[in-house]
Amino acid sequence: MPNWKTEIEREMERAREAERRGNAGRLRTCARRIAGIALKQMQQQFPQLQLSSDYLSALYAVKKSDSVPPHVAEAASRLQARLSENFTSPSSDPLADAMIIVEFVEQRLSA
Repeated sequence: MPNWKTEIEREMERAREAERRGNAGRLRTCARRIAGIALKQMQQQFPQLQLSSDYLSALYAVKKSDSVPPHVAEAASRLQARLSENFTSPSSDPLADAMIIVEFVEQRLSA
């Protein structure tokens, strides 16, 4: 089974392809998966964390957590939010939001 960083790289390739094709919905889905893969790894290393295996629920838990920096909680909030009535996303750059979460997880795992 590939490690979590390899899984993220594969999902990044899918995200870049979606972006190249102008498929914003697919790009957003890939970004959520990227963040979810990282959060899943963090939960495996720290089982006491109350995150869900469902990526959206894990993002919601991070959004509500007092133990993450505000910029990480804000990125999680944008990624987990629903589209508006006119189908726009609160995240203007879902990949950047996902990478904020990945970097946070990498820092936590290396501490």
